[in-house]
Amino acid sequence: MANFRTHLTVAAAGALSATALVMQTVPISQMQALLLFLLALHAGLLPDVDSDHSIPARILFTILSFATAIAVIFHYYTSLNLLPLLVSSLLAALFVRLVLLPLFAATTEHRGLFHSVPMALLFGIGSLFAGHYLLGWQVSFAWLAAAFVTGGYLLHLLLDELYSVNFIGASIKTSFGTALTLFSSQSWRSYMLLYAAVGYGLWIAPLPQQFTQ
Repeated sequence: MANFRTHLTVAAAGALSATALVMQTVPISQMQALLLFLLALHAGLLPDVDSDHSIPARILFTILSFATAIAVIFHYYTSLNLLPLLVSSLLAALFVRLVLLPLFAATTEHRGLFHSVPMALLFGIGSLFAGHYLLGWQVSFAWLAAAFVTGGYLLHLLLDELYSVNFIGASIKTSFGTALTLFSSQSWRSYMLLYAAVGYGLWIAPLPQQFTQ
């Protein structure tokens, strides 16, 4: 399995290459190009959130804790005084760090569902819906962002599989086949739910349109 630095380097190189290609073929702004690069870069690190002590997991839940605190402030700033508002936002952030993070760590297994192709597709679809319906992106850009997220995610899985092969000694490690996974009979119920979620997401997703800036 590749380490964090290797994943970060490859993710950055892949995201930069894909962004440069899109800028040559699709009418996007510089800010949109930067956003696509960042989406692919972060997606290239995302699968390792199922590792309890990984850097991506700590980064993700730190961002979530700050985002939760900010969301509480924006939601209750008109109904709470300053001190109760700050205490509520702090408690919300601590809940994410001290409750949700340990719960997530206890219920996930490294190289489990997060190291699978359907999870990559699901994150892509999730970014499509979040971008279009929550952030107001046009459909064409939302689909492009979804492709970058899925592509970055799959690049991480592919790199893990390549690191499972010893090309010099022409041997394969026991971890081979545990990253770029399509299906597992041991977790077939979970995989069926993943594929059902992906299928439903594609069914209700807005249709791609011709790209306009």
